[in-house]
Amino acid sequence: MNLLLKAPKGHELSEYLFSLPFNLYGKAKKVDGTLSVTRQNIIVYIDGEERDRYEFDDFEEYACEQLIGCSMMVGKIGDRSQKCLCAFTQDSFIAFAELCKIINHYLTTGVLVEESDIDEPKCPKCGLPLDSFTECPYCASKVKTFSKLFARLKPYKGAFAIAILCTVIAELLNVVSPMINQILIDDYVWPRNQSNWAGFAVLCLSMFVLIGINTLLDWANMKASFYVSLNLGQDLRQDVFSKTLDLSMSSISKKTAGDLINRVSNDANKLQSFLTDNGKNAVVRIFSLIIVAIIMFTMDWRLSLMAILPIPVVALIIKRAYNTIQMYYGRSWRFSNAHSKLLHDALDGIRVVKTCGTEELEIEKYTKASYNAAKASSKAEVVWYMIWPASDFLLTIGNYFVLYFGAMMILSKLPAFGSFTLGELSRFTSYVGMLYTPLRWLLQLPRQLADVSVSASKVFEILEENTDVRDTEDCVDLDIKGDIEFDNVYFGYKVYNPVLKDINIKLEQGKMYGIVGHSGAGKSTMINLILRLYDVTQGKITIDGVDIRKISQESLRSQVGVVLQETYLFEGTVLENITYAKPDATFEEVVQAAKIAHCHEFITKLPDGYNTRVGNKGHTLSGGERQRVAIARAILHNPKIIILDEATASLDTETERQIQEGLAELCRGRTTIAIAHRLSTLSNADSLIVLDKGRLVETGPHDKLMRHKGVYYELVMAQRKTTKMREANIDAKEDPKDGAPAMA
Repeated sequence: MNLLLKAPKGHELSEYLFSLPFNLYGKAKKVDGTLSVTRQNIIVYIDGEERDRYEFDDFEEYACEQLIGCSMMVGKIGDRSQKCLCAFTQDSFIAFAELCKIINHYLTTGVLVEESDIDEPKCPKCGLPLDSFTECPYCASKVKTFSKLFARLKPYKGAFAIAILCTVIAELLNVVSPMINQILIDDYVWPRNQSNWAGFAVLCLSMFVLIGINTLLDWANMKASFYVSLNLGQDLRQDVFSKTLDLSMSSISKKTAGDLINRVSNDANKLQSFLTDNGKNAVVRIFSLIIVAIIMFTMDWRLSLMAILPIPVVALIIKRAYNTIQMYYGRSWRFSNAHSKLLHDALDGIRVVKTCGTEELEIEKYTKASYNAAKASSKAEVVWYMIWPASDFLLTIGNYFVLYFGAMMILSKLPAFGSFTLGELSRFTSYVGMLYTPLRWLLQLPRQLADVSVSASKVFEILEENTDVRDTEDCVDLDIKGDIEFDNVYFGYKVYNPVLKDINIKLEQGKMYGIVGHSGAGKSTMINLILRLYDVTQGKITIDGVDIRKISQESLRSQVGVVLQETYLFEGTVLENITYAKPDATFEEVVQAAKIAHCHEFITKLPDGYNTRVGNKGHTLSGGERQRVAIARAILHNPKIIILDEATASLDTETERQIQEGLAELCRGRTTIAIAHRLSTLSNADSLIVLDKGRLVETGPHDKLMRHKGVYYELVMAQRKTTKMREANIDAKEDPKDGAPAMA
């Protein structure tokens, strides 16, 4: 979705921040219209002619209204007065709705957002969609990308230098072999010299010595290369994984788990292989190419020119084809990534797949994704192998010229060229073969670069991403007491569409607060801001008078205990899951925390007690048992601030009552913030925070808010009504009129 789609006739698109086409005006009259936004005005054009011009503050609010068959953008003054700015078909509704949010944000804050994050990012140079890339993999500087890549070899430059040195010496020794062959042919084979067996034996022994030295050099080269490869790969994967965990929630939420796994494993492995193999080969091949070329031109410059004559033509072909090849490899990466995402989602949600009976559907989707990935990869390879055979033939055609003219020189039929012996021709053609080997490698390098550059772009996108939630240089490690204050806090996942608006409240140390409100009112967002998973858009949150942006994240989160609505247990034992927040805890501390959370009793009945493995996501435990283990984990954390997000949602009434008693003991003297679906569980809170559409509308204890009969009262009454209806339905099923048991 793009908010800068079309310029009015006779105008440049660059004149406007946003410009959207519309096709209806007046009494549903079809027109060719454009609504454009500058830094000062909203301008309505019809057929390129300016029809209306508005200042932003001509209206108090802008909105999109969905009608039957069409929608319209309106400017509102008060509750009743409004004016239609333009009308459009339903397919444009979302774009105009986003534009209204941006303008409303400007009216509230005075900040005019100049870009919308629903815009489809495109490369400014080639215009292709960027998908999830931060820069275009086709237009980005390859020198810059691969310079950063090879810079990662620096910690292992010693071992890498040994590998290169061994390979270079081996290449130099390979240059000696054709010289020995020339002597053998010219002195022993061609004249059939059978009297000098000693010289023949020395030459043969020299060949064996060269083979032995090359074997030792290959062993040293492989050992050094494996050392660099293994450590470099480990460092690369570790850095990508560490940076992934360091990203903010807003960054991670834009990427799927399958995408991130693909970058940590597949892309990092591809870069590891490229660096250790091609990085060394690039140095060696270029060195070999220079040495062999010098020897060839020393022997005969005319034959050397014939040998290299096709090289510029082949290089030009490969250069022209490079962008096409890279486009196909980029497409192959996207299909492969989609395949990985689907596999991760299917396995991660296997329980849903099983319960819905959609195994065949998932198999069909996976088969299609696998086929698309294979097809895209095949196309990339086919395109390359359509180019390479012809290029390879053109490259080696010079060898035929060398053989023809070299033979003519042996037969002395080209006096102007001079003469050649058979041994010299054998030596020269050997060097021609040595020349073509690095040339073939270098000419195939664009294919590898095209493939690797996509992975490099994805890996560096993670490594170089600026984390929007990060510690400041002067951050402090605060010994938290528990006073929390929201001071004029605004927050929105999109800056122009705030979820929380103008929140002002003080939470005192040692008291319990409940956050209530309709779904989507901003309850979970408030606790996310306290944990600093996101930073506020406007205003500030302080703990003990210190802005949380000046408290180190480790210090903050190590003193906040959280039990989330979605309980997550790691693969491992019960003990490992409880001690996750405090790895150095003693067993006695673990047992004490488990007793408070009322899970010690069921843990001791497990086959191996605290050493029982809980399986993937704790699937061997019931929902209530998993929740209690999570609560024990938070208790062991011994936090200064406790956050309970539907902490007892998975428990039955009796167990919930027991845990509430344990939590009451834990919460004594600590600031506690709780969100609960059952409002009755918050009735004993010192104060309730009532949110409505992102605004703080009421605060106070349960009794006071019930007497006030505001939003909280309505929530409680609605929940009681729902509970009574549910109980009535249960009674009707259990006690039918005919006295027979009801069938559920």
